[in-house]
Amino acid sequence: MAKRIGEIEEQLLVSLHDLVFVDVEYLEKYIFVHEDGKSYSRYWISRQMKDFEEEGYIKSFSLVIKSNLSGRGRLVYTLDTKGVQEVKEILGEADWDARWTQRTPSYVYHSLQMSHIQAAFASQKDDLFTFKEYFSERRAFRNYGEMTKDKQGKDRQSSTTVIRPDGAFVLERTVNDQKAQFLFFVELERSRQRIDVTLNKIRRYNEYARKKTFENDPIFGDCIKIVRVLFVSNNDTERNQLLENAKKADSREIEKIGGALLFATYDDVIANPYGAIWKAKNSTDPDKLYSLYKRIE
Repeated sequence: MAKRIGEIEEQLLVSLHDLVFVDVEYLEKYIFVHEDGKSYSRYWISRQMKDFEEEGYIKSFSLVIKSNLSGRGRLVYTLDTKGVQEVKEILGEADWDARWTQRTPSYVYHSLQMSHIQAAFASQKDDLFTFKEYFSERRAFRNYGEMTKDKQGKDRQSSTTVIRPDGAFVLERTVNDQKAQFLFFVELERSRQRIDVTLNKIRRYNEYARKKTFENDPIFGDCIKIVRVLFVSNNDTERNQLLENAKKADSREIEKIGGALLFATYDDVIANPYGAIWKAKNSTDPDKLYSLYKRIE
């Protein structure tokens, strides 16, 4: 019997389209969840995914993580041909290239971590703001450079005026019938990232803020008031070193619009995404922790 495509199945396929890779832990947190917030059993999830795979909607493979001393792999899911076709029916189009699924293990693992960050913000609640939308890396990509014409008369933008976050999301709050939206870019940092890479990223985000190209963005929305950049590290040591490196960069244009550069660890983001877990570059107290939208002092 053909698999019935209901609301949960649609959410699964769209999530795979946006994120490219997900694992069972993501499915438990964000997709296969009862109305009371409890996850379906792993056995039930496994059966659903196996049926989906047999019908050609998805495919799976085992990802072996270096840190896993037992050598056991993590089962990873991605879209297959029929799944891409179904996404086209759901969204009206599908931005998909099968080559994206042929990635190195470290890239896949990095993508899985980003999927869990998305799930943490989307599934947990905040007292003041609501989670509006998540944007994958390819949707969050922006070129803030001036449009020029080449010799053939075609529009061109410089490759040096690009921001390419690992993801982005928008939080929204309504006060006196007025919407206020915060845009957050997420940078999931590698453990061996060089200081010049960090400084170049911040320089581009600062220029993006200076040009105010976030205003009336057709993708992010027309109510963005504040832009903040979230740097997520593997542990406290790497977070603190990244923060020290960032202090060498100019971020005044970001700060002028109430933005900030914020730094936290991956484990803290997963456990308490809306909590006071973030250190801020422009804080007068280097050890003070802030929530996502807290005013930096």
